[in-house]
Amino acid sequence: MKIENIIKYHTCCGCGTCAGICPNNAIEMKINERGFYEPCIDEEKCIHCNNCDKVCPQINKISDFSKLNEFVFGKTPDKVIGNYINCYTGHSMDENLRFEASSGGMVTQILISALEEGIIDGVMMTRMKEYNPLEPEPFIARTKEEIISAMGSKYCPVPANIRLKEIINSKDKGKFAIVGLPCHILGVRKAEMLIPKLKEKIVLYCGIFCGWGSKSFLGTDYLLKKHKIRKEDIIDLKYRGKGWPGYLQIKTKDNPENIILSRYDHCYEYPIFGMFFKNKACLSCSGYSNELADISFGDAWGIEKNDSVGTSVIITRTNFTDGLLNKLYSEKKIRIKKLDIDQFISSKKTITFKKTLPIKNTRIFYINTWLSECLYSIPFLNSLSTHPNYLLRCGFLGAFNFVILIMHKIGRILKWFIRK
Repeated sequence: MKIENIIKYHTCCGCGTCAGICPNNAIEMKINERGFYEPCIDEEKCIHCNNCDKVCPQINKISDFSKLNEFVFGKTPDKVIGNYINCYTGHSMDENLRFEASSGGMVTQILISALEEGIIDGVMMTRMKEYNPLEPEPFIARTKEEIISAMGSKYCPVPANIRLKEIINSKDKGKFAIVGLPCHILGVRKAEMLIPKLKEKIVLYCGIFCGWGSKSFLGTDYLLKKHKIRKEDIIDLKYRGKGWPGYLQIKTKDNPENIILSRYDHCYEYPIFGMFFKNKACLSCSGYSNELADISFGDAWGIEKNDSVGTSVIITRTNFTDGLLNKLYSEKKIRIKKLDIDQFISSKKTITFKKTLPIKNTRIFYINTWLSECLYSIPFLNSLSTHPNYLLRCGFLGAFNFVILIMHKIGRILKWFIRK
């Protein structure tokens, strides 16, 4: 499959890797009519090097994923959570950081410490634009204040990897960290194999768990219309923060103090209504725990049941990140507690169910039909049975995907009304 087909059949995950590594600046990420980023190729500039095909997370996903695990870790991964050293729960000891972050402030704390200790010189991460707070801004953070400005989850499409160009073109010997979802990390790892300079410059991959995929900008439009807030009046927006699981916070010209909306609004009233704004590319993704990162972070759903401030689950995947985590613990910058890996897996049954389906061994080429979302539910398209409850699991997935399909169709109608 080529990137033209990825665009044609709307299976782009919007990571921005293709734009970030294009040697002739022929690709620009633009928001399409469905509210997601996708690449727009300038044919006059394109030199047909096919680098965009080589780094796209949606092309040769399964075969490349196996190669990348060998490339990054030198060994075969655990089939549920990938290669790992240890699993922990934890949070920052800076109580303000912990309270304002999405789930414990661990990512922010580790990045600040890595910057202050000279491990890195900058971080490729994402904040919301100051002049347009509804649109994400991938950038290279080089100070503590800039790292803090990017704190918190963004429940909207983020083409984070467009900033790879800055790292590739940097003439100094600076070392960088990157923060991203599984699709972002997968794209950069593929780019590393194509551009060895990236492997030298990127020394820390911080991966964020992603359970349900990217949400369309139309989802944010829906929330604003629901609460009668005009987009042009917004001066600041944060999808999460103020404790755990957090609130959607909006500042407007008329009300510079936070308008704090429901805890559930940050996920667009997930799980029912949120499905209307889900990216089709995410339906085939099983990369929940960000297996190709050096260290992965996520919410402690189902583990810390009485927490109202914020606690992260942390999976260390290299000896370096495990050592860094324990060093920060000894310096009393963070608090961590070992978590049994089986307890982590059992707390994420819905995610691990999808991860261990036999479909993960199959490469499917999307076709432009109304059934494209359901291809993954057809047993004969799957690999040979790898689970004793194979037929039952495929049947369940089929029913689940059928519900998603119906929601997509209803969602298209709703999106038409939202745009009116």
